[in-house]
Amino acid sequence: MTTKPPKTVHDEYWHPHVDKYTYGSFFYTSLLYLTDYGKDFRGGRFIFTDKDINKTIEPKLGRLSFFTSGTENRHFVEPVIGGIRYAITVSFTCDPQYAIDNPKLR
Repeated sequence: MTTKPPKTVHDEYWHPHVDKYTYGSFFYTSLLYLTDYGKDFRGGRFIFTDKDINKTIEPKLGRLSFFTSGTENRHFVEPVIGGIRYAITVSFTCDPQYAIDNPKLR
């Protein structure tokens, strides 16, 4: 993530959202952070929203976050205000409709 303007609504990561509703196929979401908050970028913390208290995850190189993608884990990412934030997002599904066929070994 950078300070560049978004090109699509899904680039607007700072709005609270539920991955299952946003992406349909997501049952579980994982994030592997490749840069450090406060060192490589400013802003960009991951925040779970809750009616009682928000829970904040500060990205750190090598940190893995894994959570269910439903309404119990509504979240957003603060806008990046400096530097570049790198993370790999991997989703997992339980719906055969979205399954990827097993590759055939040659």
